[in-house]
Amino acid sequence: MATAQPASARSELRDFYAVLGADPSASAVELRVAFREAVMRHHPDRSPADAMSTRRTALLNRAWTELRDPLRRLHYDRALERGSAETVAWPLTVDESLGGTRPRVRRAPTEPSRWHDPSTHTVRGFRVPTEVFRAGPTAQAAYITRTYIDGEDWRTHRERYWLREAASLYRERGRIDDWLGAVERLVELDASHQTLVDADLREAYLAAGEYLRGVGFLRAIEARTPVGSAEHRWLARELRALLGAFRDARVRRGQPDDRAEAAELLLNYLEALGMPPAAADVRAAIAAHHRARNIGRAAELLERALAAPIESPTGWYSAVQLLTEAGQLDRASALLAEIARGDHPDALDRRRLRGDPGRRLATARRRLERARVRARARTTPRA
Repeated sequence: MATAQPASARSELRDFYAVLGADPSASAVELRVAFREAVMRHHPDRSPADAMSTRRTALLNRAWTELRDPLRRLHYDRALERGSAETVAWPLTVDESLGGTRPRVRRAPTEPSRWHDPSTHTVRGFRVPTEVFRAGPTAQAAYITRTYIDGEDWRTHRERYWLREAASLYRERGRIDDWLGAVERLVELDASHQTLVDADLREAYLAAGEYLRGVGFLRAIEARTPVGSAEHRWLARELRALLGAFRDARVRRGQPDDRAEAAELLLNYLEALGMPPAAADVRAAIAAHHRARNIGRAAELLERALAAPIESPTGWYSAVQLLTEAGQLDRASALLAEIARGDHPDALDRRRLRGDPGRRLATARRRLERARVRARARTTPRA
């Protein structure tokens, strides 16, 4: 007569999937999640039955070791289909009923396993057929474009890998608005600095001519970064570059009235961003107002620029250039003479100037002389 089995020794045979509490068709990610949940549930620190929890944890690790490796899992799946797969004795508590046993019998798979399907491969996040995968990158890109990108709207997607692929495609095809929208959405979904750099937003804004839109978008990101950090400095450079591109495209070119309006917009943006206008910004604004015959505003900008303290050696030469371009040639000549006499020693310091001061003086003199020639030509009556 067989003796009764002690309650503490009760167990049942389970295959490795039953041990983890996962289905054989589970993906690799789903299998990993099931393993982690099972470990947390049966860990000795969380269970009063320390001996049984230790035994269960060991079996979980054994099952995970077998199924985590793609090749070993493939062989185990085939053995499971043949009914010859390895099983383990899963210990049961006193009040736990039988029911987890998977008999080792030959069975036909009800659903193909998604993780080792040999008919497809993953390329840049997309599933492509094996024959396309073997054909190489060109065929893969064409298949991804034809199957996943064409006919889709980037506004409906939240997958970062999809947006990266779509943005690259839009860029190649010259669909500038879609390119810009896709990279903006990508940056909104992934706030990491690396994604921001890789998105190449500045080039997209320049291609679209949306300089100030880019300033607003990057300014909102800059406000969330710590002041003084590398990310904050990088964003400040990008903002300055976009504003410089706006200056070159809209303040230095176009109809006089449009240029003057763009000059005011540029100065307002710089003030709102807390950035001091560069000498090139002020020169462009003064020239734009001169062209629009806003002489009073041009003179106001000039005096404001000259009243600001000059903190760098090159600032003295920039002041001479401002006066020259504004037509105040006598003041420019006087300031240039002060620099040459040594009244402003920083302007002659070769080390701080990072160049030959004599060459800068000569360039300023030539520019001043050309301005005098132009002024005489304008005042000399024609025969």
